[in-house]
Amino acid sequence: SSSSSSSSSTSSSSLTSPSSPLAFGQTEGPRILPRPQVPPCFSSARRLAVVAFGGGGGGGGSLSTTRRGSRRHHLQCFSTALRGMSSSAASASSMVRGHSDPEKAALELANSLEKSLRGRPPTFILWFAKGYGGQKTEILGSTLAEYNARRGYSAVVVGSSSEGGVIGGGEEAQEELKSLPGGSNGKAPAVLAFSTLPIADDAGDPQDWLTSLDRTLDRSLAQEEALKSLPCVVGGLPVGNRLFVDGYSYSGGCFGLALECLNENASLDPLVCQGSVPFGPWLEITGVGSEPHVITEIDGQLPKEVLLPIMHGPSVPGEGHTMAGIFVDPTPVFGLPGTSKVTAGLAQAALEGRPSSLVRPLHHFTDEGYLIASPLPEALPYAPGMKLQLQCHSSQHALDELRARAEHDLARHGGRPPDAMVMISCGARGVSLHGKEGVESRVLQETWGEERVVPSIGVFAGGEMGPVGLKSYLHGYTTTCLLIRS
Repeated sequence: SSSSSSSSSTSSSSLTSPSSPLAFGQTEGPRILPRPQVPPCFSSARRLAVVAFGGGGGGGGSLSTTRRGSRRHHLQCFSTALRGMSSSAASASSMVRGHSDPEKAALELANSLEKSLRGRPPTFILWFAKGYGGQKTEILGSTLAEYNARRGYSAVVVGSSSEGGVIGGGEEAQEELKSLPGGSNGKAPAVLAFSTLPIADDAGDPQDWLTSLDRTLDRSLAQEEALKSLPCVVGGLPVGNRLFVDGYSYSGGCFGLALECLNENASLDPLVCQGSVPFGPWLEITGVGSEPHVITEIDGQLPKEVLLPIMHGPSVPGEGHTMAGIFVDPTPVFGLPGTSKVTAGLAQAALEGRPSSLVRPLHHFTDEGYLIASPLPEALPYAPGMKLQLQCHSSQHALDELRARAEHDLARHGGRPPDAMVMISCGARGVSLHGKEGVESRVLQETWGEERVVPSIGVFAGGEMGPVGLKSYLHGYTTTCLLIRS
């Protein structure tokens, strides 16, 4: 974070003007990173479907599906052999799951196929895989082909990845997650989720993973009883590509924990501090450029003409850096806007202090008067019709907000501090924002009282995960916490 002088203003309180790169963070703002390869943890559903047709004349036929395994990983295999392509066929079935190693998965499938074919060589093998990622999917295909060649078979082996889902053995596998806990005691589960940096080149947006988590967590919103707490995802993008899950080491990916309240006193509460104060009117984006971070028109005018008078007007809440609060969809993935459950959930989210927008820095104006802003998630580009409101971001605003949100949480729980905290803070906060270490942790501890130090753990991240209303998003320049009470 480098310092930059603010533009001249007629008032003593002014924001840094986006006529030049802003002071806070890198020129391009928080990087929206692609989705990583997902290691075999609770979040991954790995399935491999294979069908083999073959057996030269005179043979029998069989149908075999195998799955074995573990609670976290799934491997699905489907094999078929037809005797001389005749109408007579016999079948048998079993199940396997738990294979994160693509070579072992492919070899077990190959052995299963050979057994089901009763030694008859296949004519061709067709396979589809879900949840293995690009590199591991290549290993699946090459292992099946090598096995085919080693056994002296002349079968054609074809297949591909299929992240939309696979079908095999009378089953259909589409969802990423199936094993998250449901709500209990009227309290929804929470997920601690992390995605390592740097990320594989062939991956997508981490927002996709948040959407898959939301899709599963939304089931708790469908319960007939009213929820005492809402589901949430809190986490971030730690910088470092080594991770460890249940004794296994992986080179990058996503990992996390699903947490459930098992008694009345337990609670899992998100705290999201964006560090900025909104000001000025709501505005509407009415034009965008070919690049996803270029806004060409606001309220039917050039962004520079609309924003500069507001930025140097009387409503500016003190010194700070220019941000924009982008109002994004707060409704659950499966929720229908306007339904009673969604309306009640959004009201509850507001009462809990969840934010209503994503904060992004404004970088500069182009010579044409267009606005260059930090991008939103890949799947959510700036678009006409989006609403925004300017925000002032500063150390003082961040600390005031953090203290206020912690006090609000404390009041909701009758003055009882959390028993533990997981804290994810943007790497551009901390020393870069406050000038020294430990400032935000001290504010929280002071709010909770000095009688007992609340155990805490966390990271400075390259992106922070947390809710906006009832939906999870990748934030920037934010501190997100999960406050745990047992």
